[in-house]
Amino acid sequence: MMSMMSMTRTTSIAVLVATAALTLADRALAQPVSRLKGRVVTERGEPIEGATVRAEAIYGFAAGDYVGQRMYEARTNAKGEWSIVGFRAGVWLFDAAAPDRLPETVALPINLVTAIGSGASGLMLTWQLVLKNAEMPKSDLGRTLAETMAAARADQSDRVRLLLNSVSDEAGADGLAAAGRIALLVRDAGLARSFFLRAFDRDPASFRAALGVASTSLMQRDFDTASRAFSSARDRTRDKDEQKYLSAAIGDLSKIVVPAR
Repeated sequence: MMSMMSMTRTTSIAVLVATAALTLADRALAQPVSRLKGRVVTERGEPIEGATVRAEAIYGFAAGDYVGQRMYEARTNAKGEWSIVGFRAGVWLFDAAAPDRLPETVALPINLVTAIGSGASGLMLTWQLVLKNAEMPKSDLGRTLAETMAAARADQSDRVRLLLNSVSDEAGADGLAAAGRIALLVRDAGLARSFFLRAFDRDPASFRAALGVASTSLMQRDFDTASRAFSSARDRTRDKDEQKYLSAAIGDLSKIVVPAR
């Protein structure tokens, strides 16, 4: 039979192992994990299930280099909800894609986070990113945009530019803004900006045109123009979720200080 000393030693080892495990668990919980939640919906606010949401870091928050995982991907549930865990401060480009719908893209600065609970076991932004995928037009324009989207997903940048050159001002503000969002899928901020500005000329009240100008300005590190354009986009929407994340973007941009060269 095991002696009393052996039993005591065995018990002590077990206690030490259990204590070490609890300590490691506590440390794991104490590590801040940044989380962004959002939804993908139709323009009528109906949830879109199975949409793909991608987030890519363009550069670091204050126009510097970004360090860390650069690309994340998530799918929406039946309520259109999605979440991404583990991203860091920086300028991010988000895009949402769903079958038979136009893509939604937006670039945002992400900096400020708020602790969850008194234990600060994680970090979460105080806003949700709601992305709206418009229905694909049932027209020649729609077929061109669908073909261009497929080329963008296949990373065929030259073909994307060739196809987008056929999109004229007759497409209207919505069509031009859609072309701009597709140009952003291949990270061509200059081409995208030209479409958003043309859309803005066609319809100065266009929310997506203003948001596109803001996104492309941010990608090109023109923070003053980006801030004004985000403010303009906020004035053009009544959606409270959109107003909230745009206000956060404006606030974060005011804190960016680019070091003098």
